[in-house]
Amino acid sequence: MSARNQRLTIAILTAASIAALAAGAAAQSQAPAQKPDVLVGTWDVKMEDGSREFTWEFAIKDGKLVGKYSGASGSAEMANLTFENNTVKFSVTVGNGMVIDFSAIVADDKLTGMLSLEYGEAPITGAKRK
Repeated sequence: MSARNQRLTIAILTAASIAALAAGAAAQSQAPAQKPDVLVGTWDVKMEDGSREFTWEFAIKDGKLVGKYSGASGSAEMANLTFENNTVKFSVTVGNGMVIDFSAIVADDKLTGMLSLEYGEAPITGAKRK
């Protein structure tokens, strides 16, 4: 492939990537912003491969969103809990001090997101209990 064709291919791929990112951001920004109340209740969450399951419990106390995490490594209060632009984020410290960060987009009593820890990341999915 000539240098000119390489540059053209890179330019096309870059433009396509930017367009895809912009479309994703536009789709998320068009979704109506939800209030933290949509989180209140119990959520069953699991890694997409099914290897780990978690329970998230959310409540509003003194006008503030609070939460508790439970999983195989133990239970913990959620730290740095936020809910903005339909995305819930928080951290928990479990077991022997392992920190797990969670981030998930919430829509229609379902969520999709990622967990991150020192070993890497994994996709998660979940649903609110009825």
